[in-house]
Amino acid sequence: MLTPANPFQSANGAARYAAGRPFFHPLFMERLRPLLTGRELGADVACGTGLSSVALAGVVEQVLAFDTSEAMLAHAAPHPRVTYARAPAEALPIPDHALDVLTVAQAFHWFDRAAFLGEARRTLRPNGVLFMYDDFFPGQMPGREDFAEFMAAYSARYPAPPRHRYEFGEAEAREAGFSYNEERFTHPLPFTRPALVAYLLTHSNTIAATNAGRETAGEVAAWLDAGLRPFVPDGETRELTFGGLQMVLRPLHSGNGC
Repeated sequence: MLTPANPFQSANGAARYAAGRPFFHPLFMERLRPLLTGRELGADVACGTGLSSVALAGVVEQVLAFDTSEAMLAHAAPHPRVTYARAPAEALPIPDHALDVLTVAQAFHWFDRAAFLGEARRTLRPNGVLFMYDDFFPGQMPGREDFAEFMAAYSARYPAPPRHRYEFGEAEAREAGFSYNEERFTHPLPFTRPALVAYLLTHSNTIAATNAGRETAGEVAAWLDAGLRPFVPDGETRELTFGGLQMVLRPLHSGNGC
């Protein structure tokens, strides 16, 4: 199986991620909270700079946070109840059946999913929850249909690097030993133009472009700023529509009809 090269290993990419990613994660944690039967220990896999880990600490008492990128972990947000360590999603240094919840934010498509789902079953308690979520930007700006033209040009100039497929559903979850529930919703996020430029600089496609030396981060930022100027003038804020996706998986056990 081809393993996609994760672009978030570079120091420059990690610094941009720390500076530009919006903190949307508490929105998902409020949706996770009523799903939990235990709140003693959680783990956050592919934690990056710790935004998702700090958010999880608002729901459980202790968080173990893991990432494979030393550069990302170097920017991890400190929190008294979050412990960071370097480890892959497919081999977690966690005892069997120790976790009340395991979270993955915007990263499942980088994993060897069969190996990771096996680790999730091993580390989760019988009543534990695997909570995987994504908050994606479909390129919509309310009231500006022409914004889609800019986003099309952006995607053409900075194509997405290879990754595992996004598609996942109940049949695959049950094959791995989990029940499955999926919910989708939309919500607004406000951006100034500098904040939107900084956010787009955290996308895997722009990071891959600078990692490969096709453009510098400054050149990418200048192109983005010029293209976004008609949509977000100086000193103004615009709301963009984001799409939320959450997948709730629970271990299946003998005796429950499965």
